[in-house]
Amino acid sequence: MNDTFANHPIALRPMGDHPTVQYSAAELQRCLEAITGHAVVIERASGFAAGVPGIWLGMPDQIPHAAAIASADEMADSVAGSVRGADGWIAGSNPRSVLLGVYRYLTHLGCRWVRPGPDAEYLPSGVRNISCEFEETPSYRHRGVCIEGAVSEEHVRNMIEWLPRVGMNAYFTQFRESYTFFDRWYTRSSGARGRTEPFTIDEARERLARLVSEIRKRSLVYHAVGHGWTCDPFGLQGLGWEFDAVTASPDVEPYLALVNGKREVWGGLPLNTNLCYSNPEVRRIMVEDMVRYVEQHPEVDLLHVWLADGANNQCECPACSVALPSDWYVTMLNELDRALTAARSSVRVVFLIYVDL
Repeated sequence: MNDTFANHPIALRPMGDHPTVQYSAAELQRCLEAITGHAVVIERASGFAAGVPGIWLGMPDQIPHAAAIASADEMADSVAGSVRGADGWIAGSNPRSVLLGVYRYLTHLGCRWVRPGPDAEYLPSGVRNISCEFEETPSYRHRGVCIEGAVSEEHVRNMIEWLPRVGMNAYFTQFRESYTFFDRWYTRSSGARGRTEPFTIDEARERLARLVSEIRKRSLVYHAVGHGWTCDPFGLQGLGWEFDAVTASPDVEPYLALVNGKREVWGGLPLNTNLCYSNPEVRRIMVEDMVRYVEQHPEVDLLHVWLADGANNQCECPACSVALPSDWYVTMLNELDRALTAARSSVRVVFLIYVDL
């Protein structure tokens, strides 16, 4: 058994000042202390120094031995490590991957995270050999989870914490503030027991802001919105599906899809209401709202642009009928691309291929 760290603290040397690399060192310190029973210290370093003892954490341009995992692909998430005794290095192709590399290393040492939440973390005790070598790149570039169902802030925070521990790299908060998913938990489910005050949009935004900071701390790829672009820019609130039916004002009706000879809110649900996408004014209003959102939320990496839910609810007017819904969708996406380029935004756009698309 290799027990070379028994008589002195294990030194971790994260390089640079990136918050995710520093968080990686803190997680490695926490877990190594738990499984070895020995002291682990963090000594931040500005650069790699050959021959200096400790476990170095960084990226390929910082660790010469890790040059093989360097990649121009931000989503590659390659990781590698070589630890002998209490000396060596762990590297990732980007800051997020340094964290992924730390968890990969800990998994090799026997640590497990079988589900989200602190009660599902298994850290073996009495580990005497922390030597390990590994090098790998995930088979899939996109490995994420989307918020759904009825969730508390704690549920989502636990999920965000769990994702990199099992090699995932992204989280998606649907809608602008994920109101409906929090509302289901805090006012409509057993989680609301004892709560008397209503759940508000401002509370949803406050909770989401705290969760986004957890996403950014780990440098996870942040996906946002999706639903809402077909209603919110037109004054029709698209918070979810479990709300009273609404009607559109006369000035908004011309923008709505013509279905069975009527332009109206489909089934009273804004989220299920498509628009007259051949109308350039409709597309302009939507695109300008998307660009405004991106400018106000620079933390978003991938912006989802979805049309309405439901079926048989596309516009049947003569102008829309000359092309498929997917054609008008792509027309708008191209207009959004030009607008985001003009705004010098680096956000990427996610579009759907389902139902009519």
